[in-house]
Amino acid sequence: MSTQHRKPLHWSFDYNHGTQKPGFVKELISLLQGYQTKIQDTEAGQNKHTYRILPNFWRGYSGRNKPEESLTIGSAVIQRHKENDKVWCYKVQYKNTTSGENLLLQFQCNDECYRTLTGSWKATVSNNGQDIYSNIELNGEIKDDKEITLRFNKSEITIGTANHSIPLTCNWVLYDVIPAIADNIRTKGSTVDISLLDDLEQLRPKCQIGYLDAIQDPIPLDGYYLYGTGLLPSYWWVDESGNVVIVSTVFETLVLDEYSGSST
Repeated sequence: MSTQHRKPLHWSFDYNHGTQKPGFVKELISLLQGYQTKIQDTEAGQNKHTYRILPNFWRGYSGRNKPEESLTIGSAVIQRHKENDKVWCYKVQYKNTTSGENLLLQFQCNDECYRTLTGSWKATVSNNGQDIYSNIELNGEIKDDKEITLRFNKSEITIGTANHSIPLTCNWVLYDVIPAIADNIRTKGSTVDISLLDDLEQLRPKCQIGYLDAIQDPIPLDGYYLYGTGLLPSYWWVDESGNVVIVSTVFETLVLDEYSGSST
């Protein structure tokens, strides 16, 4: 497929505006053409997906040096491995090279389709600032009464209570959750309710995943949406092998660059 793509992309990830330099479509399709050639072998139970981050609106990034070289403004790496056939251990690294934001998340989930959060977790956030707010470490856990607590700067706060009737998971786990429930949502036309702990910090207690659309161009993909109270909408596109290859949010789009292993 030529990278000189003239058909419009799906509306949920079409950000080929005139201010994008270089073109959003060109870089997105180049990534889609290449990720299947970057599959790596790994040990059983090991899994790693690496995503490039593309800005949906170029104007805020146009001051970078040599902006014509690439539209990419960072990466997100999701690693997970299974322990004792019971839990998945996640390590997520998000880096935005323009804002200087670095995010490292380490947490565990139960081995089932919704990957519900279990135990405690740790989030380390840093940026390029030179003040006391440029680094912060958060530690969290779910209490027996389902209260969710965070500890930072020697303080402990309760950020909410998990709903007993619906799964509580994390936005970075949806890269595995959505492919696991995709067939059921698509064929039955149903939706799934979840609670989301956004970046392990913000509780979004009422969220919904549903089927969006199917496309054949630029490659065959099935799309799903995530809507929720207090949560900006996002759109998730899954390929025929069960990989999330495009995640479109309000300000940025993540596109799969390479992967290894299976999360099943």
